[in-house]
Amino acid sequence: MKRLLALIAVAAVMMSLSCAKQEKETEPQTISVISVWGDQEAEVFTGQIAATFQERTGITVQFEGTRDINAVLTTRVQAGNPPDIAILPNPGAMVELARDGKLVDLGTVFDMASFRNDFSQGWIDLGTVDGKLYGLYLKAAIKGLVWYDPSTIQALDLTLPKTWDDLAEVSKKALAAGIAPWALGVESGAASGWVGTDWIENIFLRLHGPELYKDWYEGRLAWTSPEVKEAFEYFGQVAGTPGMAYGGKNYILSTNFGAAHAPVFQDPPRALFHQQASFIQGFIKEQFPSLAAGTDFAFIGFPSINASYSKAVEGAGDCVVVLKESKAAAEFMKFLASAEGQTFWAATGALSTNRNVPLSAYGDKLTQDAAGILNDAEIVVFDASDMMPGAMNEAFWGAIIAFVNDPSKLDTILADLDRVQGEAY
Repeated sequence: MKRLLALIAVAAVMMSLSCAKQEKETEPQTISVISVWGDQEAEVFTGQIAATFQERTGITVQFEGTRDINAVLTTRVQAGNPPDIAILPNPGAMVELARDGKLVDLGTVFDMASFRNDFSQGWIDLGTVDGKLYGLYLKAAIKGLVWYDPSTIQALDLTLPKTWDDLAEVSKKALAAGIAPWALGVESGAASGWVGTDWIENIFLRLHGPELYKDWYEGRLAWTSPEVKEAFEYFGQVAGTPGMAYGGKNYILSTNFGAAHAPVFQDPPRALFHQQASFIQGFIKEQFPSLAAGTDFAFIGFPSINASYSKAVEGAGDCVVVLKESKAAAEFMKFLASAEGQTFWAATGALSTNRNVPLSAYGDKLTQDAAGILNDAEIVVFDASDMMPGAMNEAFWGAIIAFVNDPSKLDTILADLDRVQGEAY
């Protein structure tokens, strides 16, 4: 009997080892990733990030780039053959996939206590749907930066504004010195007007906070509401007040966004400030190649309006989601979220969402400053117009053109947007 029991025990151990081996062999060691990335982005991802991960773990990352990611992803999900991981250009698709039950809850992948230490609540909120984390954000950018020439500020003995009230005082001094407070241009071909939407979004966020901001872009807040109207009126203080913007409405409406900064950096300067996203640095360098970043041009964050939202940022970033649960996919997500994994992007000029990436990882002072603003942010929201249905977004662009052309027609403009909202949603 003892001998029989011993044989049974040995057999049980052998069976257990066999099952463990079989489980290990069936665990996928190749994961598929789909994204809109191409050129430099794809090269950094495959040649550095995925290559480092594969060398360390033995897990192969197969990358597929496509500009039509929504259509490709929808087809594959419906066919029951989704990729392991998708990298989405905005949160809209993530929300739909999460509510359709197609995404893995990342709360089961990450140690959430450590995750909250690495990422601000704003990025966590952006990746959360109905109380569960589904999206990891990386490779971010900041909108709403205010660009200026430090030598002009010094020559006029001005103090850089931290609040909208400060901005009003600085504007008065600039006007007294014969310089327009702002340089602004909204021409962009078929997309003309989008620059003004960034103004409205940054103002609205700093007036009314992220919850109403979300209600607005999701179609639950009317365009004729006092909150939206107030944001337009603040913008009107710049775009609709004589002397406040260089060249008046003719310059604003006819000047391409990529050249609108010029009056700030001409000699002599004709404008004090220019509001634009972090990408405008390349346009400045192209038009004024002799200017040195951080010395001859710099930026501050968008001025605070309501102190409750003083650390709010309008940003953009790529959202990583998991569609097929596996240990390999989980390990790759942990690597992408880590400070090490996100440092690869810092070298490209993009901003990392993991706030433990050291500022020294960024190649120049301006990018370090932008990363500092992002790291310090308590509230992060996505571009509202990009989150709206296409028809609503295009109507918003057109409303900017109409408002700059004639601010007195604001009520009619907002009523027209309400009608589009009723159809677009």
